[in-house]
Amino acid sequence: MVAVISELLSKDQVRAIATKLFSMPFADGSMSGGVLGAELKKNTQVPPTSPEYRELSDMVMAAMRRNETFNQVALPRRILSPIFNSYKQGERYDRHIDAALMGPYPGMRTDLSITIFLNTPDAYEGGELTLESPFGEHAFKLTPGDAVLYPTHYTHRVTPITKGRRLAAVTWIESMVPDPQQREVLSDLAGAADILVKNKGDAEVIRTLEKGRLNLMRMWARP
Repeated sequence: MVAVISELLSKDQVRAIATKLFSMPFADGSMSGGVLGAELKKNTQVPPTSPEYRELSDMVMAAMRRNETFNQVALPRRILSPIFNSYKQGERYDRHIDAALMGPYPGMRTDLSITIFLNTPDAYEGGELTLESPFGEHAFKLTPGDAVLYPTHYTHRVTPITKGRRLAAVTWIESMVPDPQQREVLSDLAGAADILVKNKGDAEVIRTLEKGRLNLMRMWARP
């Protein structure tokens, strides 16, 4: 399941992050591209040792934890600190699948990936996040603050930049519900309940729907 999350970051947050990124040092990004990083990946990213990295990371992490859509779809158990990356003319990330485990040994299982766009689509040419799903190929180039949440096992790429500069934050989520089909069922049920509540639907129907969702969560969740 692929979800577009509008305004995960507010305009003020995007402005604050982008302003700092334009004045921060960036390092070679191929280090985070796995065994084929140097071959597949050409970009730069903010080193986590940078003085202002923690402030930016905390801002993004807090926004994800507060976002209702993100929590409904991802059912997050753990979230890695984000990578802030930059792509300039000629840079790209060819077709790849993200690592199954990330972080300090033994690692965190990566169920979902998220890309948060940080500058306007007209600031660069190319640079689309392109996902290969069972339903075909989908390209995303979104408004600053918007995000794409997608299963980590999807093959994906960032198309070459032909002009300008693309800024984004990316990170990975371990879900309480590892199975993507089960996560989708739980998200659909939560979404249906929300619609009924907003439309002042029958309370007994809402309670029954929520009972089913919560019992499935008990069966499937690994907190």
